[in-house]
Amino acid sequence: MHRLLSIEPSPTLRRAIERLLLERGYVVRSVDADDAAVAALDEELALGASAVLVGWEGVSPDVQAALADRLQQPDAQALALLVLSARPDALPAALAARPHTRVERLIFPEQVPGFVRSVLTLAGRPPPAPPRAALKVLLVDDSKTSRTKYRRLLQSRGYLVTACDDPQQALERVQAGGEAFDLGIIDYFMPGMTGAALCRTLRALPATADLPLAILTAAYADDVIRDALQSGATECMFKDESNALFVARVQGMARLREREQRLHEERERLALILDSVGDGLYGVDRAGHVRFANRAALRLLGHADEAALVGQLAHERIHPADEQGRPVGPDACFLQHAYELGDSLSDWQTVFWRADGEPLAVECNLRPQYQAGQCTGVVVAFRDITERKRFEAELQWQLQHDHLTRLFNRRHFEHLLEQEVIRLRRSTEQSALLFIDLDRFKHINDSAGHAAGDALLASIGRKLHARARESDAVARLSGDEFAVLLRNVDDHGLLALAETFRAILDDGRFVHAGREFEVSGSVGAIHLDRHTASPAYAMSCADAACRLAKQQGRNRIHRFDLSSDTGAVAELHQSWSQRLRSALDSDGFVLQYQAIVDLPGLPSEVLTGGDAGAEAGLRRAARAARHGQEVFLRLDDLGTRLQPKAFLAHAERFNLLPALDAWVLERIGAQLIAAGAGARGRYHVNVAAASLLDVGYVSKLEMLARHGAFAPGSLYLELKESDLAPQLTRLLPTMHALAALGVRFVLDEFGRGFAPLDRLRGLPISAVKLDAGLVQTLAHDPFGTTLVRTMTELAHAMNLAVIAPAVEDLATLRLLQSLGLDRAQGFVLDRPADPATVDDVLVS
Repeated sequence: MHRLLSIEPSPTLRRAIERLLLERGYVVRSVDADDAAVAALDEELALGASAVLVGWEGVSPDVQAALADRLQQPDAQALALLVLSARPDALPAALAARPHTRVERLIFPEQVPGFVRSVLTLAGRPPPAPPRAALKVLLVDDSKTSRTKYRRLLQSRGYLVTACDDPQQALERVQAGGEAFDLGIIDYFMPGMTGAALCRTLRALPATADLPLAILTAAYADDVIRDALQSGATECMFKDESNALFVARVQGMARLREREQRLHEERERLALILDSVGDGLYGVDRAGHVRFANRAALRLLGHADEAALVGQLAHERIHPADEQGRPVGPDACFLQHAYELGDSLSDWQTVFWRADGEPLAVECNLRPQYQAGQCTGVVVAFRDITERKRFEAELQWQLQHDHLTRLFNRRHFEHLLEQEVIRLRRSTEQSALLFIDLDRFKHINDSAGHAAGDALLASIGRKLHARARESDAVARLSGDEFAVLLRNVDDHGLLALAETFRAILDDGRFVHAGREFEVSGSVGAIHLDRHTASPAYAMSCADAACRLAKQQGRNRIHRFDLSSDTGAVAELHQSWSQRLRSALDSDGFVLQYQAIVDLPGLPSEVLTGGDAGAEAGLRRAARAARHGQEVFLRLDDLGTRLQPKAFLAHAERFNLLPALDAWVLERIGAQLIAAGAGARGRYHVNVAAASLLDVGYVSKLEMLARHGAFAPGSLYLELKESDLAPQLTRLLPTMHALAALGVRFVLDEFGRGFAPLDRLRGLPISAVKLDAGLVQTLAHDPFGTTLVRTMTELAHAMNLAVIAPAVEDLATLRLLQSLGLDRAQGFVLDRPADPATVDDVLVS
């Protein structure tokens, strides 16, 4: 027989486990998971214990450490160990690797005997077969001859018999409480009390109220039989019947008793299961009265026991109001209708109300219960989704806002502007659009660094948001460009409101790291009304008005005038069209390269410190761990290197994106061909969806690949998630064809749009690159850290590498490495550089 020690912090679970193991023939000692647990383990080892069970959750770190240390000592090595834990990775590595050890996740207590059997088998100790429980019979007869006869007859059939020679002795045995009987056989004629009277007395006692009883008599008198049956006896037996008939009648009573015991055990098992389920469960009848509620439901709803709910209408006690707390009558309550109709309902999100009056966001499932083909009620399973709701709200916020300034981002602002233009077409109201561009922001960025520029933008964002009215919408469009949508503004109020926004930019000086900078901004303003052509046209006019404000001397407002400024919009468009076409014809574009580094390849020692020597060491390590490099396109414009965000929108407007992307391919291909057969490396190149849909671009890329300019696996085309999604069906054939030639694809800005992740499985991509805004705020954003960890795990599950761009400090780099990302790039590792300043740009 096996001795088992059960160490469990939950008293309820401890008792359930002990009962289940005792029923299967184990010798069990159950103790709390406190400081005395180690002493109990010592005692059980001395007594020859076979196994120990430890419920790991809820145990203090000190007790966990003490148990882990004791279980790894030599005299405990042969002991089988079962650890019940929802997080196997939380176990000390040495303990998890210990011989004869299993870690299991417990969902129902009934799983424990199977786990124990498995771990004992693992340790070479087969568990015992479960014993067959013998029924216990209370035999009462004043005749020694009859007692002896029936006792022997019952014992020969495997019954355990307690024989009493008078009713008083039988009552004393029952009331002592030491024994629990399964059957009672009572002689009718006994001195002092008849068997019927004893039967009535036993029926009145709680311990024997449901005990199957038989009256045994030698008389066939009708009054004796009637008295016996009226007293509550199940059977009336006669002493002159054959032994076989007596045994058959007893066995019939025994089967009834065993059936009752099985039903009782099933009810207990179901009660344990209900109380072990993490979700709340309650049942109602067709009218909506609560019939039961498990412990999780009581805990979630804040009730001490079932009495607060059972018999009450669920509508009145659980869901009497909507999400805003407004009372909802039963006739208008969706769940009440489902109870009455016996409907099945899945994943229904609503609000339950706790006993303390606080709302609880829940997701519930309703399942009707049937008996004899008739619906008798409904079982409701519900779970607390408060945290999930918070997570979804945070995701939605991330989707709509700029990470740095916490204002709306361009995508959401354009959506709001579109909605406002549509609204105004059905109204006589007027609104306005402001386009704000900081003056000389590039000077601050170049002289004080990106950190100073980011601090300024964040400060401006806070001021603009504080100045806006509740009905206004403020956004950061890109770089140092902002926009404000002013709702319900007439001609007289436009300039006054615009001036308040210009004034806050000119109000005070910006100080960073002891340096002081003047800050101002130019504002372009345009009225919106029912005649506004489109959101895009409104944005173009506001942009042109802002440029006119700059031309007029900066730090001022220019209101767009349809009669005189329309030419400025056309000139703006024409200017960009000419500049881009001229740059393509005269090689006015240049390429720069930035290393992409394998994060696991960076030694831990170079990720510490912050002095110049450590920075140089990190750069050397990054060079050694380089995976490839990203190619950046720049426009040489009047002595200034313009980044893509300054001209790509204009290139898209004039359908020049395929031409720009083809220029990049030709230039890289020419450099590789010039370098000769020894040139190798991996090149990440941004590409627009429009280019992959352009026959000329695709033909040029296929030609370069077939002629060996790009070896298989050397060219990575980066597609923005927002660019790919709308044209996915048209793009897939081209992507698969290019992938067959060795071209690799990377999904860029992953996490910005939160597109359905299952869509990734059908794409020929080899990696995802995180959204830069998410990476830049990661070191100070716990939610972002959780989000990146989750996205990384999902990407790895689909065999995709994860790349982090825009890494600008050691803290973020260390965090990214700890989160399991594969590659990184950014100023902390390498700055974009011209080919002439990179001696091995073609060798990585």
